[in-house]
Amino acid sequence: MKIQKILYLVATLYLMSTGVIAGTINYEGSSTIGKFITDAEKVYTTFSFKINTVSESLGGEQCVVRSQCDMGGVARDVSQKFLDKGVVATLIGKDAIAAIVNVNNPVTGLSSQQLKGIFTGHIKNWSEIGGENLPIKALVVKSASATRRVFAKAILGHKSYKNVKVVTPDAKMLSVVSRDKGAIGQISLAFLAHQTRVRVKALRVDGHIPSVNNPNYPITRNLHIVTQTKPKGKVKTFLDWTLSPKGQEVIKRRFIGIVK
Repeated sequence: MKIQKILYLVATLYLMSTGVIAGTINYEGSSTIGKFITDAEKVYTTFSFKINTVSESLGGEQCVVRSQCDMGGVARDVSQKFLDKGVVATLIGKDAIAAIVNVNNPVTGLSSQQLKGIFTGHIKNWSEIGGENLPIKALVVKSASATRRVFAKAILGHKSYKNVKVVTPDAKMLSVVSRDKGAIGQISLAFLAHQTRVRVKALRVDGHIPSVNNPNYPITRNLHIVTQTKPKGKVKTFLDWTLSPKGQEVIKRRFIGIVK
């Protein structure tokens, strides 16, 4: 009997650590959507969350197919190959991707063409685009992050990144740019919300400032929660709340809402 109790305790602790026990939603994927999950768990008390954003959006797609999470986060359009496997995507909001520079950089805005020139290695000095005589250090997030792919699609067209340095995880972009006057990076607007100490600023792009209230900003993307099949149980309950007025209030702290 004593051995059985020990085995039961070990099994229970294991299930708690993996988020399998009812009451915990196991989330994996986009660190951008992870910001929303972190915000949500402060006001949404029906379930708790286990959050893993290391694998970014690609991991969000993969984990639901492999039954390794309850729901995944994909901060872009979901790949067709996963949809063909039965994955269901639920749109929860829209995000803006900002081009950020050091707060001491005098440049306040760039055109899409100028950004393209920077991230393809053709524009190498800030003096070429109205700034100081200072080498440009172009920074991108890792390839698994949807931020990198969406930025490329909106700005680079059919060109590839060139002469760029990878910064990971995404959140580190803020501190790296804040320490380097010549740096320019890409990051979700979600990471800039409520920041007061990091010395960076978001550039206007084609005259538009990235904002949760500006749907005309040119670098935007859809935010999806994905599930292995049609949402059910605790995930459906959470998604119903996310798409309710109360849930969208939390979305709008960092993103563009989709429900009025």
